[in-house]
Order: sequence, then structure tokens, then C-alpha cells
Amino acid sequence: MDRGRWRRAYNRLVCAVAVFAIGLSGWTLWGLWERRHVVDEACGGLVPVGEVLALPGSGGGITPARNVTDGIRLDDAPLPQSCVLRSEEAAEGRRLGESGSFFSAQVAAEPTGWTSEPVDDAFEDALDHTNPYIDVPLVYQPIGGGVPGHVTDTGASVRLPCPGTEHRGEEITAVRASAGLDAATRAEFSENGQLAREDRDRLARIAVATANNLAAELGCPDRLPEPPSGIPALNTEPVAPDEAEGTCAWYGRAGLDGSPANGSGWLPDRVLEARTGDRVWQERCLLSVTGEARGAVYRRYARDPEYRRFRENSSMDDKTWWMSAESFFGDAADRVSTDPVGDDRTAVAGRGGYDSEGKTLWATSVCGGEPAVHTLTVSWPYVDGAARHLEPVLRAYVEDVAERRGCTDTALPPKSDYREGS
Repeated sequence: MDRGRWRRAYNRLVCAVAVFAIGLSGWTLWGLWERRHVVDEACGGLVPVGEVLALPGSGGGITPARNVTDGIRLDDAPLPQSCVLRSEEAAEGRRLGESGSFFSAQVAAEPTGWTSEPVDDAFEDALDHTNPYIDVPLVYQPIGGGVPGHVTDTGASVRLPCPGTEHRGEEITAVRASAGLDAATRAEFSENGQLAREDRDRLARIAVATANNLAAELGCPDRLPEPPSGIPALNTEPVAPDEAEGTCAWYGRAGLDGSPANGSGWLPDRVLEARTGDRVWQERCLLSVTGEARGAVYRRYARDPEYRRFRENSSMDDKTWWMSAESFFGDAADRVSTDPVGDDRTAVAGRGGYDSEGKTLWATSVCGGEPAVHTLTVSWPYVDGAARHLEPVLRAYVEDVAERRGCTDTALPPKSDYREGS
């Protein structure tokens, strides 16, 4: 074959490869556009698409989970609304019937009309991570950086004040947005059961951007700042009270530590906390009694007839003795249920009380001009023995919150309520 024929053959090959590459590039660009379009359409143009598609589990084709939600359509329905996205990557390897979703976002407006619930099952072990039948309560971390919101075990939620605006003729006072990974996706890409640091930060950015985009749509004048990077993971291991520096620091300062060395016996000697945040609408401190401390209590009160009922209902092998101190602010405090099986019984502003069914003491106050409810839930049968020792616990907690959040008009339960557990 002469050189001319070789050259012509080579040129044809180069042209063919170029055409193929152009076609492949066009196909790739079309695929990228299609993925972005699906996210934009499903979530009403409110979520930052690039950030969503950078999340773990987002690979392959993206489709909206229509059987879960119709997506976000601000003009078509009242708030709250949500979008759920499936992906081919998330669906791979999951069992038949399991969801292939990897991401969800929700937008809402205050007043929400939602019922807030403290840790609501005093008959289960709030710290037993091995129990497959309950969701172990977690202590969420504030996002920080001037952003009202927190990160959870699967995502992030934020709030943006938006007074004087409305949606579909209904006046609103604030907007909320949340962004999260599907639980199975989180588990697949977790680090020791936690969201990876970059995923926590990215989900916080998505939630903030979604809230700001919603605010722009509704005509809200303000915007949330960019969230900080390096948001801490949720704490999962209880520590001694004198080591607490966040939502449980009040307990150590109050000197209520129930460790055997202190001789007080009945009160918790371990705490599980988060950082404090003056912009979150809910905070929690979990407190627990170690087996060593429980043994000291039994030995100390073995012959005390005052605790006979408690001893009849309890044993050394019982589940963890725990308490949960929680506060709800603003819209979240409008309806706080103390009923473990419904919302028939709720805390009443300007009063304090005790719900014997929910094993929950509650107090109220006004924080920054908005209502607040503070609760102390105690596990059963632990509450039967600890009831007489709870007044200084709830008082110390409420006083700490009041100082941190500038609360006034505090109303605590009457003294008689602290004996109701026995």
C-alpha cells in the first residue's frame, strides 16, 4: 500500500474516532443534563443540584420517588412539601422491596401546627442501641456559625425567620428546610454509624441553600449565612457529669452527680450531650445511671420500706435507668405532648406539671419573647424510686436554660408533683 493510501486510511480513522468522541461527549452531557433536570423538577428548583449530585449514593440514573411524594410544587399545595430521589447506585445491592432512594428534602413554614414530643417511651431503654424495636434517642448537634438549625444522624434542618409574608394566603412567621440521606444510604457510607464529615457539611449547605431559595420565592427579606465547615458528629458515649461542657454542663455544675462516691445514690452519674446553641428550636440532655451506681442504691435502701414499691417493680437486671431533659422554643413549644401514646395531653403555657402516663415533669417560660417548654422524662420503674429527688434536677436545668436563652416568667411543677412517681 502506498503512502497516500496509508494517509487516507489514517485520516478516516482519526475522523471516525473524533465523531465517536463527539457523540459520546454529547451523550454524557445529555445524561448530566437529564440528572440535573430530574432533581430540579422534583424539588421545585429549591435545592442546589450540584451539591445533591455530589452526595454518596447519587450515581447512575436519578428518578423521583413518586409513590412517596409528588415533589415540591409551591404553587399547587400548602406547606410542608418534600421531594424524595431514587438512584440506580442506591438501588444496587438492596433487597427486593427496599427503597432505592438516596436523598430527601423538605420545606415547611411556621406556624407548623406540629406536635413536639420529648423522649416519649419511658418503658423502653433510651440508651440501648441493641434494641431493634426502638429508635434510640439522639442528641443533635447545632450547626453553629449563626445558622439556626442542627444536624441529625441522617441530615440537617434549618430555620429562617420570615415575618410579614404568606404562602397561598396563609400568614407565615418563618420557613424551615431539611436535607438528608436515606437511612440505608447513610448506613452504607457511614463512618462508625455517623455521617461522614464532608456529608454533614454538604447536607447543612443544602438545607441552608434550600431555605434561602424558599425565602426568595416567598419574598422573605433575610437570608441565612453560609454554614461552617467541620460540624461535629453526634456524641454517642456518655461521660461523667464534670466532663460535660454543652447541654448537660448544668448537671455537673449543680453537684447532683449520683455516683457512688458522692453518696447521693439515686441520681444519674453519666450524661450524653451536644454543644449548646442559642438558635436551635429543640435541645436535649440524656442522663443515665451506671450499673455500679444502681448496685449502690440497692444496697443502701435494701431495708427501707419507703422504697418497697420500687423494689417490687425493679431488679438489678432491669434496663438502664435514664432521664431526658429537653427544651422546646417558639413554634416547637406551641404544642408539646407529654402523652406517650398520643397528643391528648400537652404542656400549658404559664404552668408546670407532671404527666404520670408519660413519666414527664414539665415547666414553661418565655424565651426571647416566645414560648418555651422544658421537660424531664424519667424511665420506669426508675421514676418510682427517683421521684423525690427530681425537684433540684429540673430546677437546675430550667435555670440554666433560662440564663443561656434569656428566659423569663418561669413556671415549675408544684412540689406535690415530685412525689407522683411513687
